Amino acid sequence: MGNCLDICLPRKPDDPRARPYVQLQRQQAWAKTGIVGLRDQGLKELPASLAEAAPALKVIDASNNRLTALPAFLVTFSGLQRLVLAGNQLTVALPSGAGSRLTALKMLVLDDNLLQELPEEIGQLKRLERLSVSGNRLHALPPAIGGLESLQALVVSRNALETLPDELGSCARLEELDAQSNDLAAIPAALGQLKRLKMLQLDNNRIFAVPPDVLYGCTALQTLSLHGCPIKPDDLQETPGFKEFDERRKSKYDKVIAGGALLGNRGLDEGVDREVSPPRR
Repeated sequence: MGNCLDICLPRKPDDPRARPYVQLQRQQAWAKTGIVGLRDQGLKELPASLAEAAPALKVIDASNNRLTALPAFLVTFSGLQRLVLAGNQLTVALPSGAGSRLTALKMLVLDDNLLQELPEEIGQLKRLERLSVSGNRLHALPPAIGGLESLQALVVSRNALETLPDELGSCARLEELDAQSNDLAAIPAALGQLKRLKMLQLDNNRIFAVPPDVLYGCTALQTLSLHGCPIKPDDLQETPGFKEFDERRKSKYDKVIAGGALLGNRGLDEGVDREVSPPRR
């Protein structure tokens, strides 16, 4: 009688005897939906059981864990489209061989890890549309990043970048570049090749000037943010190409107002800081 009850009655999830069953259920769910949700579980490594569902997996989100490395079997997930690993302790962005084998990857999020560099093979991710590595320890981006021909959004804010590579100008589909809070002293003129670039965020850097090539060449640019930089508004306005950029910026603002959006008291953001005179006594 005792054995029958032991087998037939449902077990609590924290019962050690229930773990194989729970694990099986989880693997079946992964294989059925293609989605792996492993956020906030204190994981030190990705479970090996992921490999059994590899052909079906499209999304993995293992953010806010304690991952220090990625397993070699990750490169077998040829159908993976989104890989989100923010808030871990990773020092290597991808396992060796991932560039040539994760051929379906469209989104890679590695914010708030311990990365000091990105591998050259990242440029092999030809379908990658969004790359976010904010809050790491990057001092440079590899020239191979120019190979990301499908890239639409690049977020590299809160790092220690001293330069941006000229090769970024080859990312022809790039629409958004966020490099706020780095140590950049200049904007590469090569970014002027980015005809689809709409938003360039460079707040809190050491930038003194904007190349005319960017203002002229980035014909879709509507948002240029340089708050917290030493550039002077008058110098920016006197830069060749600023008039054309300013017309686009104002056009965007007018469309927002026409659409009924509320902007509070900010109005049209100039994108740079003006020195505020002390109040008169």
